[in-house]
Amino acid sequence: MTDNPTQLRNKTRKTLTRAQAILHPVRARIIVALSERALTPQSVARQMPEIPLGTVYRHINILLDTGMIRVVAERKVHGVTERQFSLIETQSYVNREELTADQIIGLVGALTSIVQATFGRYVRDYPMPPEEGAISLLVKSLLLTREESMALRKTMQEYVQKTGRKPSPEYERRFIAYFAAPDTDISEPDLDEIEIPLPEGNQ
Repeated sequence: MTDNPTQLRNKTRKTLTRAQAILHPVRARIIVALSERALTPQSVARQMPEIPLGTVYRHINILLDTGMIRVVAERKVHGVTERQFSLIETQSYVNREELTADQIIGLVGALTSIVQATFGRYVRDYPMPPEEGAISLLVKSLLLTREESMALRKTMQEYVQKTGRKPSPEYERRFIAYFAAPDTDISEPDLDEIEIPLPEGNQ
């Protein structure tokens, strides 16, 4: 018996690894959005207005089929079932044993697209030049011991775990991107540190 197109699509979705599921830039952005709170597809789409709603639905379904997100609420709206989705935190981390070299580069590209989209919204919605302390841009190669590197990683993880906070005047929503990898380029010692210059007071 031959599978119909829907069955073939479902089989393809279920064979994706977590790394492959995250690899697409749209799915990476959806994961970031759902890591903060449960959202409907329409709410997700409002955060990425350049992406058609149908495309958002399709990628949400892929993440649902791969077990990375779940339905946390349903309600009827004008006779149609509206669902809210939330990230399954334990499934959002990629098993390093699943990663290939191409997938690592692809994941970096997907995450970089999120950074670009976030700064794009910022420069669109806020007056320029930036207010003091509004943005930080830093790329730097450091000499760290293994223990120092792991301590830095732990500190970043502790801040990430604060995403469960409820909105309050006390808090300001900040976008943080953390990338770290061994730096194998030792051929140019004068270029081992690159800091994006900003006007004084805007770092």
